[in-house]
Amino acid sequence: MRNLRLLTVVYAVLFLLSSKGFAQLDALSFQLETAQKSYKSGDFATSILANEKALQLALALNDDVTVKDSLFYVSLKQLITVSGIGKAMDVSERYFNRYKKEIYDHICTSQHQATQIGIINNFVGVAVYNKKAQLAVDAFVMFKELADNCSAFRDVDLVQSAANAAMAYADLNQPDKAIELLPIITYYKDSLPNWKTADYNKVLGYVNDKTNAAPEMVIGYYMNAAKGYTLDKRYAYALNLYESVLRDYGHLLSHDALLELIEKSEQARDSTEYYHNALYTTMTGQLGRVMIDRTVIEEKNNQLKSNVTLLLIGLLSTLIFVLLYLFKQKNDRKNYYKKLYTLEKRFERQTEKLQVLKNNFIKTNYKLDKANNKSNILSLFETLHTDFPELAYNVHKEYENLSEKETHIIYCSLLSLSTKECSDLLNMTHGSFRVAKNRLIKKIGCENADDFYTNIKQLL
Repeated sequence: MRNLRLLTVVYAVLFLLSSKGFAQLDALSFQLETAQKSYKSGDFATSILANEKALQLALALNDDVTVKDSLFYVSLKQLITVSGIGKAMDVSERYFNRYKKEIYDHICTSQHQATQIGIINNFVGVAVYNKKAQLAVDAFVMFKELADNCSAFRDVDLVQSAANAAMAYADLNQPDKAIELLPIITYYKDSLPNWKTADYNKVLGYVNDKTNAAPEMVIGYYMNAAKGYTLDKRYAYALNLYESVLRDYGHLLSHDALLELIEKSEQARDSTEYYHNALYTTMTGQLGRVMIDRTVIEEKNNQLKSNVTLLLIGLLSTLIFVLLYLFKQKNDRKNYYKKLYTLEKRFERQTEKLQVLKNNFIKTNYKLDKANNKSNILSLFETLHTDFPELAYNVHKEYENLSEKETHIIYCSLLSLSTKECSDLLNMTHGSFRVAKNRLIKKIGCENADDFYTNIKQLL
């Protein structure tokens, strides 16, 4: 009876423990489902909190729960991923560093290896997404060191993290490190559900854009990687890289380099355990297109050279014609100026001769009759107007507001009469005439008597 009671107590305790374990699993499952639904709806904050609770519940499970470790890694993976995507990278980084030992240790032989690799891949990805390039590189380098020393790992396990690490290296301006990872991610494009040609092109474009890497540098890394694969007798890898070089950079290779590439591709094809005829056929088709394009480009270049030559000849001919025309214009202008100068000098000499003739004419024909001043004035000035019909008009035009006496002073000066003769003719004292003449000189803007006489001679 006593033993029966003890056995009943034991069963009761086991039942309670079992019930508690089921409750914990239900709660954990609920949190994971909540996190997933919130993530899909874009509510990252709620998803992060739910994943944190799920992780805490997973850690609180009894050790005898067989799915404890699985639930721990799943909860941790979702928490690190959603935090990074939801712009809470500090949360993602904190949990990754807190459980780094659990993530990396024994990953080579762990039964949870796939989930652990997923955690690393996703952490590297969200680190790049949040511009934490060095953080991404450090996580990848640690992962790659473990993978290189673990026979259980395959290159395909590194593809996702290698792609993100290549972009991280590009952000850190380390093009050699970034390009070094391209061969491995090139080989596996379209071989994985989450690694398509579009993903590869995005990474390649990102690396080239961030590093401005020269195509020759990329080609060099591809060819060196292919050489390494050949030495390791991994001919399928090498053939795939040769195809990438031909497809993406064939137009940059010389004729000899193209032939060498095809020869190495043929050797790699023949050395594989099974023929890669489809890939090799694709390569030969690409080679044909490259050669056709190159021929077309050469023809276009020759045509362009011919057109450029004709254009240069036309431009040179036009330039020569323009230079000859300008030279002729310059000579014509020079001759024109020379003729104009000659005409100006001739005109000046003729003007001087005419002025002399005018002065002589005045001295010869205009005689002062001392008997009658009034008649002298009338006869002299009328004769002056008759001989020089434009004189009165020119005086009025050049010197407005002159009085009659001031006009007569100009006439007397044109007749080259002396001060005494002018003053007698105009019934003025000698002093009054000099004062009136000086006032007139200033009034019409002349500096002195010589300047005055020079200016009034132009009125004739």
